[in-house]
Amino acid sequence: MTKPKIVLSRCFLKPVRYNGGVVVDEFVEKLKPYIEYIDFCPESDIGLGVPRQRLIIVGEESSKRLIQPETGKDFTEKMLEYVEKTVSSITNIDGFILKAKSPSCGVGSTKLYRNGAVAGRTDGFFAEAIKKHFPYLPIEDEGRLKDEGIRTHFLTRIFSFSEVRNLSINPEPKKLVEFHSQYKYLLMTYSQQSLKQLSQLVADASITFEEKLNRYRIKFYEAFSKKPSKKRHVNTLMHLMGYVSRKITSRERNHLLSLINKYGEGKIPLKLILELIKSLSYRFDNEYILIQKYLEPYPEELDV
Repeated sequence: MTKPKIVLSRCFLKPVRYNGGVVVDEFVEKLKPYIEYIDFCPESDIGLGVPRQRLIIVGEESSKRLIQPETGKDFTEKMLEYVEKTVSSITNIDGFILKAKSPSCGVGSTKLYRNGAVAGRTDGFFAEAIKKHFPYLPIEDEGRLKDEGIRTHFLTRIFSFSEVRNLSINPEPKKLVEFHSQYKYLLMTYSQQSLKQLSQLVADASITFEEKLNRYRIKFYEAFSKKPSKKRHVNTLMHLMGYVSRKITSRERNHLLSLINKYGEGKIPLKLILELIKSLSYRFDNEYILIQKYLEPYPEELDV
């Protein structure tokens, strides 16, 4: 697997928080060896010291302001100027992990104040700009990543996006065909319509390979926009079962089918069935199933 390139809030790496602290998050620490990363701290990057007086977001009728309540200073324009310049400079990136609740980096978790009281939650200034500039990339904070479903979806996307991005390095039609074959059942799980469109695109001989690769990458990003349901996973598992069902005994077949149904009912984890399908594929030397990214879309060491 290629290493995804991730933007991290700098406070996961250095003591740059408003109180002079550093954020130690179990998942982020586990992820670091498997990624390349660049880091930003919008608040210290615009010249605020460490430690510093806290910042809050104050909502007005049609805008938000970045205010330092203890001093009354308004850092909105300075932050917006920094955000515009910085976000446009970020390239070849596969995802973002930002600091929860931060007035610059919070992903829907930052307190929004009106009339001196909390009136709701909003995105931090940096996070909001990133969402607009990178609509198809995964953007999460460490708070949201504590949810297993969100975390799995995030990991699947960053590793998949890293690999599709790397197709542009020494691009070859053969590599695209192999890549698409490996991602067939993962794409099926996320979006059958996207799988069909991407398959047609790979087979299209009427466009240049450069154009094909660019269009493929964009459509690939779009395919992973929504977390798949258990029902979609069950459909994929049934397809994979079809490759081995004629080679196993009726008791084995019924057992596998029973496990798939139990997963669909939320009684057992998906990983259990994937390991069984992998074992059967080893047993029958089914390399086509073994190359499928669906079985292991990211390093298993990252399962928490």
